[in-house]
Amino acid sequence: MIQNLCNIVQEDNFDTFHKATIIEASKLPKFNHLTKAQDVLTIINNLPEEFQAMIIRFMPERFNLSNKTKIQKGSRIYKTDFSLPLSPQDANIQSLLETYNNKEVVVLITRHSHSYLYGTSEQPLLFTYEELHNPAPSGLKGYTLSMNNESYGAALYFAGNEAEFPVVNRGLAFQLAGSL
Repeated sequence: MIQNLCNIVQEDNFDTFHKATIIEASKLPKFNHLTKAQDVLTIINNLPEEFQAMIIRFMPERFNLSNKTKIQKGSRIYKTDFSLPLSPQDANIQSLLETYNNKEVVVLITRHSHSYLYGTSEQPLLFTYEELHNPAPSGLKGYTLSMNNESYGAALYFAGNEAEFPVVNRGLAFQLAGSL
């Protein structure tokens, strides 16, 4: 089931990252950093509805993305670290996150004009989450989602607006247990 999770915030339409599609990697067809970008895009855009994926809108200026390179044993390695908060805290959301916890994923991070894919089915990112508790009454409460790994290839770049990426416009609205 593809779930569409929305952070509850005001959004401005700047051309910055604003949405992540997190896809469980275990059932994806095999691809790696040498696979043609168009072939990978075809795989991502044609996921069946029953496929395990989450689409999450970012809270403005509340996510971290790092994709550093280093040379290790004569090979270029890309170390990807990605994290974002997800709010509110909810039993149904936590149950969904638990199905992803310590599993391998790929992440399509979208701007209004293009997207990047981090991870491959052969070198995916590891997904973990933790509860986010802020003692201040107005502080952010929810979950911190984290994904990271080292891989041989850079993130795949896909030019075009969201209409050209059907996977980011799909999904069922996630039903929250309580009212907001």
